[in-house]
Amino acid sequence: MIRASGSFPVKRALILCGLICAASVLHADEFWKSKPPSEWNLKQTMKLLEDSPWSRQEARAVFRPDQVADVVYDKSSRHCDPDALDSGGNCLQAHLKPGTDSSRGQQSDPSTTDEVVFLIRWESAARVENAFARLSELGERATARYLSMPQRLPADRYVVTLKALEKFVVAGTPPGSMPLNLIGSLENDSTGPRARLSAGNLSAAPAESERTGVGAEEAVHFYFPREVNGAPLIPADRLSRVTFEFRGQRFSVKTHFTLSPEMLR
Repeated sequence: MIRASGSFPVKRALILCGLICAASVLHADEFWKSKPPSEWNLKQTMKLLEDSPWSRQEARAVFRPDQVADVVYDKSSRHCDPDALDSGGNCLQAHLKPGTDSSRGQQSDPSTTDEVVFLIRWESAARVENAFARLSELGERATARYLSMPQRLPADRYVVTLKALEKFVVAGTPPGSMPLNLIGSLENDSTGPRARLSAGNLSAAPAESERTGVGAEEAVHFYFPREVNGAPLIPADRLSRVTFEFRGQRFSVKTHFTLSPEMLR
């Protein structure tokens, strides 16, 4: 006769098995800690460049060019997610208000927008460089071009890439082409710099930017100074939460990286 108490070891074993499996999956997700770059397969290499601590994806509604002149972003912080406020207190969410045409309502017309997934990648890291080198070793040079590998990585700059990764479409319909000049102007406007990198109480605009590619390969590489008024923008002795913002004519993004000293160049 099996007593009820005998079921507890079985339950404990199942729980332990589940924890081991979960740990294995977590470890597999961080393959860059356990494998040298020469052993990364294509799927792992793509993951590091598209979905990792150095690579973030943000979905945004992008206004089509013929609608840009009619709408502006609502800078009010009312009803805005606190995490969507930029360094100047302006809301980066897609709350819109009428532009020159006062007859337009507060709500945007979905037919005037494209849903696009943007990739924001922290380039100034050895593992990101390793991933692009690994793509070349795997014969995936066209993929590296699509993922918009920067042409240069100055030692005195932090480099962040913003690119359109893919366009959202209704299931069962063809993807269609990516809108031209999707990222739009990089010039400062009346509010200030369009891009900004922040860590703690320090914030910096890019010292320069570089646009590469067209359509699906379009990207902008932002080059941020590593020091602000003589102080390091990102401390070299502790974990830092680094925020990248871009406030465009047709969309805005705000994303965060959690970077330890060993994750930086």
